[in-house]
Amino acid sequence: MKKMMILAMMMVMTISAKAMSYNAAKNEALFLSDKMAYELNLTAAQYEAVYEINLDYLMSLNGHGDVFGIWWDRRNADLRYVLNSWQFDKYVALSHFYRPV
Repeated sequence: MKKMMILAMMMVMTISAKAMSYNAAKNEALFLSDKMAYELNLTAAQYEAVYEINLDYLMSLNGHGDVFGIWWDRRNADLRYVLNSWQFDKYVALSHFYRPV
């Protein structure tokens, strides 16, 4: 019985440590990009770039420590390049975009 409990606990820890699946990341990236397109008035080219940036960011998350780590900094740098200055300022001001996870 003790071995079964330990095995069950190890399985739970392994499952919770797993990164986001591709389909889950894709759905989240699409939702986030659609919302950004509406609120930031993105062009079609900006939308495609923002979607790729969001997907890369979400796929790179492996745990809570990654949420505001190097990948978050990289996402913000990429978005600064893609968005106009007023769009980026609005992006930073809206926490549901700036800190999506």
